[in-house]
Amino acid sequence: MLHFQSAPIRRIPFIDVFLAPELEQAQADGTALHVGWGAKPSGVRARNAAASQGGTALFLEDGFLRSYATGQTHPPVSLVVDPVGIYYDATRPSALENMLQGDESLLDDRASDAVRRAIAAITSAGLSKYNNAPAFRHDMLRPDDKARVLVVDQTAGDLSIGLGLANAGTFARMLDAALDENPGATIYVKTHPEVTAGRKGGHYASLRDNDRICVLRDAIDPAGLIAAMDRVYVASSTMGFEALMQGKPVSCFAMPWYAGWNATDDRVSCPRRTRSRSVEELFAAGYMRYCRHIDPVTRQPGSIFDTIEWLTRQKSVEARLHGDSGRGRMIGVGMRKWKQA
Repeated sequence: MLHFQSAPIRRIPFIDVFLAPELEQAQADGTALHVGWGAKPSGVRARNAAASQGGTALFLEDGFLRSYATGQTHPPVSLVVDPVGIYYDATRPSALENMLQGDESLLDDRASDAVRRAIAAITSAGLSKYNNAPAFRHDMLRPDDKARVLVVDQTAGDLSIGLGLANAGTFARMLDAALDENPGATIYVKTHPEVTAGRKGGHYASLRDNDRICVLRDAIDPAGLIAAMDRVYVASSTMGFEALMQGKPVSCFAMPWYAGWNATDDRVSCPRRTRSRSVEELFAAGYMRYCRHIDPVTRQPGSIFDTIEWLTRQKSVEARLHGDSGRGRMIGVGMRKWKQA
């Protein structure tokens, strides 16, 4: 039996494909699956239902290469299915943390080659969780910078902040540290697009430009922005790991999934995380083992390379049709439904 604790989860396209291993096992065992979304209320309900009624709780989240754009019209092509916890909750273990802490070998020769190819493809195409932001332009930067440091904002109340062992005051301390530790550098503060749109609040909403600080409020392709920086400061944003993939030094003021393994400069600690992991090992665990991928063409289980190829193609087509602004949209008129697809 499959029990969704939230109606929107039930409506995720191809959710049965993403959950196929658990569904097959549950049918063989005759057990129930209680499915919720991360650490949100539906995830809590799933945990409580499994504890009181028996069965297994599954906690879902968007994958790290989620889709071309946000919203229901762009469903996930990668998804996290975690039977332990969820990756952004550092207050308790997750399947990802257990993998990083416990597995002796995350990389054999074959896996190492696949990881290197995947990282190269992601960085070359500039892929991120969402991939429809306007391209980064160097004229967004000050021409006389001696060095550039990026400070990444997040929306106020984001679960990954509190569950990542941080709070609202963390962002003030992070900005102060960036200024103090990088004398002579320009500090670029990237606010969240939801804040710019007025839909959510941020931690740097009242911050203004000065001789040391430049606030970037508009949507920008994160990969291009990171590439122009010398150093990156984050609380728990996944942009921190995207910076690691580009070889940038990253300071973490919270405890995201990729912190605590001696790959980042950590300002908080998690006693459960005692191993050292390379960026390639973190990628192998997080992007290739923890996230599940669907082939958007066949609509069957796929690999990270199916996701990379498809997202790269979407970005390429959009750039060819509308340039790099990301503002244009193509409208088809008079097509039959099979051609629309």
